[in-house]
Amino acid sequence: MTYKIENIVLVLGEKSTVNSVRKSGGNLINNLVELHHEDQLASHVLSDNPSLIVIEESFINGIADKLDTIFSKAPGLRFMPIAIISDDLKNLTNSFSSIICNVKFIETDNGGKDLESYIRQSLQKSVRVKFWGVRGSTPCANSENIGYGGNTSCVEIEIPGKEELLILDSGTGIRNLGNHITQYQNKKITGQIFITHPHWDHIQGFPFFKPFYDRENEFSVRMPMQFRGGTEEILSGHLTKTFFPVTLDMLDAKINYITQEETAEEFSGYSVDYMVANHPTKTAIYRFKIDDYTIVYAPDNELPLSSSPLRFLDKFKEFIRDCDILIHDGQFDMNKYQERIGWGHTAWERAVEVAKECGVKRLYITHHDPDSKDRDLDEISKDLERLNGNSFTEVMLAKEGVDIKLPVSA
Repeated sequence: MTYKIENIVLVLGEKSTVNSVRKSGGNLINNLVELHHEDQLASHVLSDNPSLIVIEESFINGIADKLDTIFSKAPGLRFMPIAIISDDLKNLTNSFSSIICNVKFIETDNGGKDLESYIRQSLQKSVRVKFWGVRGSTPCANSENIGYGGNTSCVEIEIPGKEELLILDSGTGIRNLGNHITQYQNKKITGQIFITHPHWDHIQGFPFFKPFYDRENEFSVRMPMQFRGGTEEILSGHLTKTFFPVTLDMLDAKINYITQEETAEEFSGYSVDYMVANHPTKTAIYRFKIDDYTIVYAPDNELPLSSSPLRFLDKFKEFIRDCDILIHDGQFDMNKYQERIGWGHTAWERAVEVAKECGVKRLYITHHDPDSKDRDLDEISKDLERLNGNSFTEVMLAKEGVDIKLPVSA
């Protein structure tokens, strides 16, 4: 991606640890920075946008709370992988809050093999899927929602070697994405934004995306045809002086508004097509084919409990069959769904059932209800854990800051 041009690794530890990281990373590390104090860590995290941070246990004691402060300074820092290495993991207190999403605890008595494996996994060229917003219906900036995130739908897909941004939906999560990009980017930004449909929770962040306010930047914004018009007509209807002070003509970047067709279309490094979801307005279920991977994005889609006369369920199953990643609506549990049939959303149990039947490899359930608190979602996560490595390679609730990596050949 344009704002990530090299693998920078920060190491907070003794000389022996620094040498171990350098040896383990080999030629994957473009720049290794040796640190000796948490103040240095804060400075480099904000300036370098590192690919990985390795911290020795002796440097962690007493600064776990400071790490929370450091990683709260910019939203994109939640995606950053951190390896904590220790001689005795049993005695290492896990005192990190939900601000830091990608912490790996590694024991040092395995000849460095675990550390080497994690470093190479973190730095290997990969298609990366990042969750910037996973909430449905309306944003909820409450303390009881902060663990999984309170921003509405936005996903970024990074393709190795491609400078163009690939963004799915522009809910409130796109604001943090834009802030992150502009913090590290100092040249022209280009991108494709695929909006599934124009309900508020999928477009509310649109005018808050900072790269739109730089005339050097260029984007294409895509959405299926709606009852009242195409992409530009729909967005201009939302962004009028009656509803918001910024209108489309006030955005400085060059923006092409395109009404997306269902037929497959080729882009640089990927192709995309979509089928129409089971939702109250015309909504896309986008399918991306990148390298040898298939990624399906269906944040708003109701999976009926039986096939309908239009055979929607059969068509959907064929559309997702054997895909590598399915990001799917799971706003309700089955009990709540019985009260919400026809609302256009799915019970998470039903999403698991259908995905399992269709051979989906990785399932990420998203569009969490705004009334679902972290403790409610934690209970669902416990139910999903038993399916990992069994029915799925991975199945989990989508969470802001989660970064999925699909390795590609060099």
